Formats: sequence, structure tokens, C-alpha cells
Amino acid sequence: MLEIVEEDGLIRVKAGGTLEGSDYDHFVPLFERIAAREQGAVPMVIELAPDFSGWDLGGIWRDLRFDVKHKEQFGRIAVIGTRDWHEWATKLSEILFPPAEMRFFEPDAGGRAEHWAWTGVEGEAQ
Repeated sequence: MLEIVEEDGLIRVKAGGTLEGSDYDHFVPLFERIAAREQGAVPMVIELAPDFSGWDLGGIWRDLRFDVKHKEQFGRIAVIGTRDWHEWATKLSEILFPPAEMRFFEPDAGGRAEHWAWTGVEGEAQ
């Protein structure tokens, strides 16, 4: 399950359960519209819900195709989740998002994560 909200060019994604290929049916066109409108890198905050368990085979395939096609359009990517996902997110960023900056944040750091995605600066907006 993907919940997606866009605000002024920032995409907030909440991922829960097991992601399937169909979860990308809404996300991909939204991302492409925002990337075309913003004419540059799109910052994202990705929150991994406590029940997030990864992808099924269709979800992995759709995610990889999306990442390869749009890798130049990714801005800073803040990933919010439990420590269990920290190592996974770090390795994933090196493989799939080489041009993008990705940083991991603990679940209680939503404001800090969003501020970093927008500005690249640690800390919460004043």
C-alpha cells in the first residue's frame, strides 16, 4: 500500500504492508507530472510504516523500472523508519539512487526529515 501526498513539489509517501506492482499505478503518473512541472529534482519523504514488509515480485520489478527511468529526477530522499530498515535503505540508495542524496530518519523525526528533504540542512524548520 502506498499513500501519496504532494505539496508544493515535495512528495510524501507512506509505504505499508507488501508493495505490489499495482501500487505504482497512481504514484508513477503523479511523480512524472510533478517532475515535468518542477523542471528539476523532486524531493521526497518516504515513511516506512511499522507493517512495511518490502515488495512482492511485481512490486520489485515496477520499482526498479521506475527508479532507472527517473533517477536523474530524484531530489533529496528522506526515509523515515525503524532501525531495522536503516541498513537496507542505505544499501538501496547506493544501488538505485546514485545521483540522489538519501538520508535515514527515526520514526519521531518527521519534521526534521521533511526540512532536510527541502533544504539539505539538518534540523527542524524555524
